[in-house]
Amino acid sequence: MLNPSQQEAVNHRSGPLLILAGAGAGKTHTLTERIASLIERGDSDPSAILALTFTNKAAREMRDRIFARLGFSGEGYSLYRTRGLPIVGTFHSVCLVFLRANAEAAGLLPGFSLYDEDDKKRILKDLMKSETKHDDRELEGVRVILAGISRAKNAGQSPDDAAMLADTYQKEEIAKLYAGYEKRLGEDNAIDFDDILLKAHRILQNPDILDAYHARFSHILVDEYQDTNDIQYRIVRALAQKTRNLSVVGDDWQGIYSWRGANIRNILNFQKDYPDAHIVKLEQNYRSTKTIITAANALIKHNDENIDKTLWTENPTGDKIQLIECASDRDEGRKIAEMITDSTASPSEWAVLYRTNSQSRAIEEALVRANIAYRIYGGVKFYERKEIKDMLAYLRLVGNPRDTASLQRVINVPSRKLGGKSVATIFRYCENYGLSFLDLADMADELDELTPAARASFHRFAGIIRSAIHRLQTETVDRVLQGLIEGAGYLEYLDANYTRDESEAKKDNLGELLSLASRYAGFDPAESYTLFLEDVGLSTDQDRDGGGERVSLMTVHLAKGLEFWHVVIVGAEEGLFPHVRTLADDRAMQEERRLMYVAMTRAKRTLAITRARERFAFGNFAANPPSRFLDEIPDEYVEIQAVDTGFSGFSTGSHASSLLSKPESAIKKPARNPVKNDTSRFSLGQKISHPQLGIGTIVSLSGAIAQVSFAWAGIKKLNIEIAPVRTIEE
Repeated sequence: MLNPSQQEAVNHRSGPLLILAGAGAGKTHTLTERIASLIERGDSDPSAILALTFTNKAAREMRDRIFARLGFSGEGYSLYRTRGLPIVGTFHSVCLVFLRANAEAAGLLPGFSLYDEDDKKRILKDLMKSETKHDDRELEGVRVILAGISRAKNAGQSPDDAAMLADTYQKEEIAKLYAGYEKRLGEDNAIDFDDILLKAHRILQNPDILDAYHARFSHILVDEYQDTNDIQYRIVRALAQKTRNLSVVGDDWQGIYSWRGANIRNILNFQKDYPDAHIVKLEQNYRSTKTIITAANALIKHNDENIDKTLWTENPTGDKIQLIECASDRDEGRKIAEMITDSTASPSEWAVLYRTNSQSRAIEEALVRANIAYRIYGGVKFYERKEIKDMLAYLRLVGNPRDTASLQRVINVPSRKLGGKSVATIFRYCENYGLSFLDLADMADELDELTPAARASFHRFAGIIRSAIHRLQTETVDRVLQGLIEGAGYLEYLDANYTRDESEAKKDNLGELLSLASRYAGFDPAESYTLFLEDVGLSTDQDRDGGGERVSLMTVHLAKGLEFWHVVIVGAEEGLFPHVRTLADDRAMQEERRLMYVAMTRAKRTLAITRARERFAFGNFAANPPSRFLDEIPDEYVEIQAVDTGFSGFSTGSHASSLLSKPESAIKKPARNPVKNDTSRFSLGQKISHPQLGIGTIVSLSGAIAQVSFAWAGIKKLNIEIAPVRTIEE
């Protein structure tokens, strides 16, 4: 059954069509019915319909619905054998079919290979050894260079284009490697993932090929049009330029992927591209309560780059949105666990959404302690992430130099030029003579099997662990861990082997690990070490994460397209959500607001939004103001809770800003040394020192709230009146 707007979209016969489909408005159902209707009315032969999606899951779902709707059998269907049925696939899968059919025009031979990430890394490493004087550390690592090549390809740039546009030494070197990389792909008769779209667009510049596709496809339909990037936009425009029977479905309010190349202007400018386009708005939501939908409408309309529409629903009014203030991020996790435990709903009906992956740690801890099973989407659990496991392995070696599993993990991470043969020799001696690696290091100069360079590297590694053992005599585990991170050169290793965003995310995770370790600073050194590792052991206890229904934990970006009965959005604080990088950029801030809108509209029945009065980061308490998004939700749709540390009760208010009104005496805070700085002594551009974050520069200052750019921690927001900072001149 279609509602009037959906029916209008289905009935459209020819010409460009823009279907603006709000969250939960039944866009997939509408698109499916439109394709079926085109076939049933005789407007198009089934095989003349091309539908493009972004995920394989979406493509499978659409195909299954279309085939079921028309009574077709999908048995044996593939994009290479469509059996007279519509072509429904992702941009990449469809464009790969185009390339297979036109290999010569793409400069390829039949049977060309599609290289994966490991293949690409192998080629680039070979190039860096044979064709340049640089190793992978000098140019910030293979992954960074591959990311630069990928950006150039997605912008439609050839190696010559990239060289001409290079304005830094690094970009010049990347352009040179890009040229060698492309030459190697050609020699191997291979393409990479980015080439699929790039080369497909290039073959469509061939008039004969384009004419053939114009004759083949009478109707083109694109799902999630707001997520198209520039090259996808050009491919669609080329394919549709003759028949102009282009139907696109999307929601400008859900455009949240600019960081991966999506261009929101594609949907905002659709009417400029096609002035005669028919516009249909799907505004009836079938997912959420009236309260959630009305509140989300009010929030998103604070953006000025919107296509006007208003989402509505016939669903019940439902409960008010819970705005929950907690004393700390640890209390935030406890409150979430309490809500799930007290609920009659299955854990699988709950989702916890956060802005950044590093926020999951406190939530995971709370769920483990409450014996609530959970699953993290789009990543591994906090304590199973590589950088966390690496540093925990270092730390375990401090207490147990015979821990061969930890030794195996980190003896050559970061790389110490200890080859496989040298490592095997070290382990063989330890095993044969019952020695710890520290004992063996003392006699390493007597091992003829090790080269002088290998012996020197082995000594340096042993020195890192010995230094940490010495520090543990007088310093607590957080300081020892900090020393290991610095002594091992781990931050430099992250910069050299990951893209900037990946490296910063991993550094954020290490900051979270330091924060957890800092909670044991009140104990004597040996006890702090033991308690910390025991706590980590509890948090990774697989018996507590066994079978049964599980709570879903994920970033908001990963939640798009999903729905849950009960949703909790955590960390609604300025600098976190919205993210600190967006605070000075209006366009980025509008995308952050769209991200909050997406998060809110994942909820079907109940929605809670939490924030922490103080968030424990990098070993210190930071107090960020409430997210501006809270004040953009009208009072009548929310209920305020302020939760104390012990969860002995909560008070309710009537406005988001009252989240700051709870008296300090009502919030129990962990003991810490008081700091009271004179804020007049700090100024914009001034360098300051922080015991955990190191030296940074104040890049923004408003009263006591400063944004500080640190060398490895990135930009952090601090209350300099209470933060343990000092000016660099002191």
